[in-house]
Amino acid sequence: MNDDLPPRASLKFARTDPAAPAFRVRYMDSSDLWSAPRLTQVVDVRDARMVYLSGQAPADAGYKVASQDFRAQMHKVFDNIEVALAVAGATLADIVKTTTYLTDIRNREAMRAVRGERLGHLPAPPANTALVVSSLIEPEFLVEVDVIAAVPLR
Repeated sequence: MNDDLPPRASLKFARTDPAAPAFRVRYMDSSDLWSAPRLTQVVDVRDARMVYLSGQAPADAGYKVASQDFRAQMHKVFDNIEVALAVAGATLADIVKTTTYLTDIRNREAMRAVRGERLGHLPAPPANTALVVSSLIEPEFLVEVDVIAAVPLR
């Protein structure tokens, strides 16, 4: 598993599946890049079925937003991510990449805190890109997250 690590790469965690021996996900950082406990710089996926989620917004099944509180919206987004992943037979542990869209930079620390609450139990966090945008498709949306997950081929 570690025998083919690139120079200056450090392995944070590797995930395999005994039922699918070729499946492998490695979470790595490089000594040439900055690092943070809240994300992984490089996620290497081999022999997997990839699952791509549309951006998940803080709306319920009726497309209603229950709260204008950022933390509540962020938790609703992760609730929706869990529901969407389940449709594909995946869980939060299968996420390899997220892209987070914020409408206000002042919510950055709350975004990081909720992400930590929802993904902090994982052995290594997924890669993440966070962007501040002028608005999302609905004016009441304060955050949206899209996801890429990897699950073993079956």
